[in-house]
Amino acid sequence: MDGRVNTDETVEASGLAAIGQEKVEKKRLKIFGVEAVYLGILGIGTAMIGWIAENIVKAICDGVIDSRFHTLPFISPYALIPFAFALVFGKADDLTVFGRQIFKKKTAATRFMSNVIIFLIICGAVFVGEFVVGNAWDLMFGVQLWNYSNLPLQVTQYAGLIPSLGYGTGAFLLFKFAYAPLLNLLRRKANFRAAKIIAIVLGSLIVLDTLVMGLHIAIDGYAPMLWQIRLR
Repeated sequence: MDGRVNTDETVEASGLAAIGQEKVEKKRLKIFGVEAVYLGILGIGTAMIGWIAENIVKAICDGVIDSRFHTLPFISPYALIPFAFALVFGKADDLTVFGRQIFKKKTAATRFMSNVIIFLIICGAVFVGEFVVGNAWDLMFGVQLWNYSNLPLQVTQYAGLIPSLGYGTGAFLLFKFAYAPLLNLLRRKANFRAAKIIAIVLGSLIVLDTLVMGLHIAIDGYAPMLWQIRLR
């Protein structure tokens, strides 16, 4: 008798705990079902990957690695990539736009088209982003943050086919093969409260670092290069 009562109480307590957890999860800020905190953690990771990728390109083209105008090893625009993925794309093989499925039927042809469309959108976003940001800093403050003039098929010194395809391919591969597994891993294994603290603290530092860079450019008229290592 005592054993049955204890079992019933345990089941009831477990049920109440599950309901409480469900209520807590419903209060979390989500973007199409994905917690913004976990997207923020991924954003911090992609901001670092962007910093590393730019230095790899810099090392190959110029034989130099440097601070990329930042104090911290993060480039903030890259942090927006996981949020864009969640908003626009859904899955590489099943394109959605703001949660709305584009292809109703799932076939080999629609999976192929989904991948092609997403790849082209990403490359186009890279091109437009670099064109707008590079020219905006130049027009407002006369500062040159990067220069693609030595590459063929460039459009102004700030955008071109080769960098758009290069960075776009990297972002597409990240989305297709790493985005969903990493996000699922975070949601299963990472403590939400700890992830929230990390996202807020590191995210705030990255934003502050970017603001400091912007103020430095606006006031002094040049982009700060805190350190540089010449490889050849």
